[in-house]
Parts: sequence; structure tokens; C-alpha cells
Amino acid sequence: MENQYGLYLHRDGTTIRLPVNPESYSVSTDSDNSSYNVLGLGPILIPRTPKLKVISWSGLLPGRADLAAVVTAGAFQPPQFYMDFIQAALADKVPVRFVANRCLEDGTPLFDTNMQVLITRFETEEKGGETGDFYYKIALSEYRDYSPKTVELQQPDASGPVQASAEAARAVPKGQLTVGQAVRVSGSCYRSSYGDEPHGNLSGFLGKISRIVANDPQRPYPYHIATETGAAKGWVKAAQIQAVTS
Repeated sequence: MENQYGLYLHRDGTTIRLPVNPESYSVSTDSDNSSYNVLGLGPILIPRTPKLKVISWSGLLPGRADLAAVVTAGAFQPPQFYMDFIQAALADKVPVRFVANRCLEDGTPLFDTNMQVLITRFETEEKGGETGDFYYKIALSEYRDYSPKTVELQQPDASGPVQASAEAARAVPKGQLTVGQAVRVSGSCYRSSYGDEPHGNLSGFLGKISRIVANDPQRPYPYHIATETGAAKGWVKAAQIQAVTS
């Protein structure tokens, strides 16, 4: 029965299937948590966004198509074809798409892995008595697109008159804290919104909110407090803040 389990790499319209499936491959994801010692509590762990996934395996690039393990016998390519493809992606510093197409022995499809990666390591080795065959090791790291997004603005018809409209100012809901608002603050403050390095205790301090990190439950201290002249004091919770009304 045809082996339908396959590993693929895709770039610039070219898709290659590895000619021999590796015995195994690993996908690892490490956490980026930070641990601190807090007076009165002892060691604590602050959860952070996980690091990038890393995929790695060791495999064979056979020099002939008649090996039983070859899954691409109908479209066989020599080892140099795969090595050139991978080395070019490394040299050009561009992401490729990694796909793991999983199927049971009877052809029943399972879930696939489909993600953009950067090739971070590629090693090849030849062994005596196996002329034409290349053994290799490869490592892929998850790629996240960080390029800026662009927005195309539709310009008005230059032949027509220019019209300007004013949007009514939105009312701030009662009790909502905003950047620039004058406040009084009491309690411990921290060097980051995650609660890193407590470095002071405020008692009825009169200042202003200089920054707010909203909608992130991993940041227990989302309000940054500064003096009236803008000097930083630290990060606190909403419960520590009392708005100052004029």
C-alpha cells in the first residue's frame, strides 16, 4: 500500500516532498515564563507568551530510487536537488512553508501541520560504503510575519469641492480610567506591567496615568503612573487608583 504520510517544503511555487520519511521528528515549544522571589510569598512564576516552535529531524537523501523506503519513486530526484533547495532558502534568508500530511496506513487522513518556518540548521554526511546516499540533519523555527501593514487611502475627487465634517467627541464612560487623567495612588508599584521587581510603595500619591495596557490578562498591573511632570513611578492595579475630580 502506498505510504501517504509525507513531509513537504514549499517556496516560490515549488513544492518538494522528502523522498524518505524520517524515523521520527520532534516539535518543541518552550515557555518564556519568568520566576521571581516575592517577599512574603517566596518564588512565583509569571506566565509569558510561548517561544517559537522548533521542528527537527534526521533523515536520508537516497542516491537511487529502488530503496523500499523511498516514497517519491515516481518523481525521484537526486540528493543534490533537495540540498540545493534547502541551501538556497538558507542563503536567501527567506521563510518556507512546512507541511506534514498525516494519514493512517489505510489512507484515512489525520490532521495536518501547515506553518511558515525558517531553516536554521542543515547538515549533511556521507558514509563509507553508501556512495550516493546523503544523511542529513535539519532544524526549522516557526516564522511570524513582523512586516508593517499598509493601508491605501482613497483620495476624494479633485474636481469636486472639499468637504470637511467633524465627529462628535465621544463621552468617556463614568468611572473609566484614561491616559493623562489625574489620580491618587496607594500601594506597591512595579517596574513592568507583569509585576516585575517591586520597587516602591505609594501612599496617596498625586500623579497621572501615562499608559494603559488593556485586554491582556497576563499583565496584572496594567496602569503606568507618572508624576505631573511626566517622571515615571511604576505600574499598578486599577484597585489602587482613585480618580481626582476638579
